[in-house]
Amino acid sequence: MTALLPWQEVTVGSGLMLSAASSIGVEAALLEQQVQAAIDSVPEEQRNRFGSPNGDWTAITLLHKDHRGRKVEHPPLAHIPILTDLLRNAGIDPFGLYITRQPPGVDLVWHFDHQALHLEICRLLLPVRVPAEAFTWIGHEKVAHPPGTLWTGDFSLPHQVENRTDQERIVIAIDSVVTPAIQALFPAALYADAASRHALAQHAINALLRARAKTA
Repeated sequence: MTALLPWQEVTVGSGLMLSAASSIGVEAALLEQQVQAAIDSVPEEQRNRFGSPNGDWTAITLLHKDHRGRKVEHPPLAHIPILTDLLRNAGIDPFGLYITRQPPGVDLVWHFDHQALHLEICRLLLPVRVPAEAFTWIGHEKVAHPPGTLWTGDFSLPHQVENRTDQERIVIAIDSVVTPAIQALFPAALYADAASRHALAQHAINALLRARAKTA
């Protein structure tokens, strides 16, 4: 077994839940079919390529907020009614929706975000196409959920997404303000003890930043 990194060791024995599946989901086959239709509808020049090692697309925007704070739906969203139905039925009102793609053999290396159910903003994930050996590290825990399963984690902690396979990984990212309706979809333990979570995240982030400084 590979030894844990210093920022991973911080969460060992914390007793905190670091991620969980929600109480809802969608039919995986239909989700993949509709998402593929959305992808096929987008011209190459409208596919974002940030972070791509080979210039291939990494994300397609479905919904975003403009500079005036207004929500703007993009045409590909119309191809995924299973997603809009899920959001409406669950009482989720996102300010960002994206089809994200992780190419084969590519890792989204250790980083941290101010997104978690005990904070103001969260990121929910809906897997669409997930190779068997693709997973996310959150702290010391290795996480993977099957297609159609809505899940989230404490992404204020350092996390890394690995896809060391020969297949692409496609996930819908859902960004939202945290609401009681969203919290109710997940175990209460995932957002309990906010003070301990803040302290733990800062400790882990400091460890990651120290490691980065040594290699800079």
